[in-house]
Amino acid sequence: DFSADMSYNYSVINYSVIKNGENMALRNHSLDEKITASAMTEFSEKGYTGASLRKIAENAGVTVGAIQTRYKSKNELFEALIKPLLDDALAMFKSVKADYYSSAGEDIISGLKTSMRHESAALIRLIFDHYDEAKLLMCKSSGSRLESCIDEIGQRKIEESAAYFRSSNCRVDEKLLGLLISSQFGSYRRIVIECTDRQSAEEYMDSLITYHYGGWCAFFDSFGDSREEK
Repeated sequence: DFSADMSYNYSVINYSVIKNGENMALRNHSLDEKITASAMTEFSEKGYTGASLRKIAENAGVTVGAIQTRYKSKNELFEALIKPLLDDALAMFKSVKADYYSSAGEDIISGLKTSMRHESAALIRLIFDHYDEAKLLMCKSSGSRLESCIDEIGQRKIEESAAYFRSSNCRVDEKLLGLLISSQFGSYRRIVIECTDRQSAEEYMDSLITYHYGGWCAFFDSFGDSREEK
């Protein structure tokens, strides 16, 4: 169901703040590449708050007015750079959600391990297909309208995981679940900071999955023991 899919995707990412990107740069396209290349460099070096439209224009060889005819504000220019990443993220989250629910009837631990590996592979692929954009979003977006985007995605991940466990008839402490998932989800931000190549990122994430999976096993063993005592 398309409307249901979009409802889910819009709840994962506040896509309304970047949808105007579909109408950007409809005038003369000849300067667009220079502007976006200059903007990517400026935002990457100085972050959103420190970046200057004047400097972006100067390095692109255009006027500030030329930028403003295409992008209404610095926020809009920043969002336009990240839009390809978020477009692909919409499709990825739809796929990951389906993957989790497809294993909901299986043994909770074996199904979780499979889903974690699929999710990790999808996220690493997304990050390195859009590495520069991912770095902007995760490390350089403070002060922009997208600065809370990663936190919102993490919160949605917590909510979806809680729903997954409920569908598997497994009652968990959802506050503790949130703490565990926040720790796991934060690994991707560290990957962007520490790894500049896909192979290294995949190797580190493989080790992290083993680590987090061991923690989940211990968590469910403990949970099972507490239920037996009752």
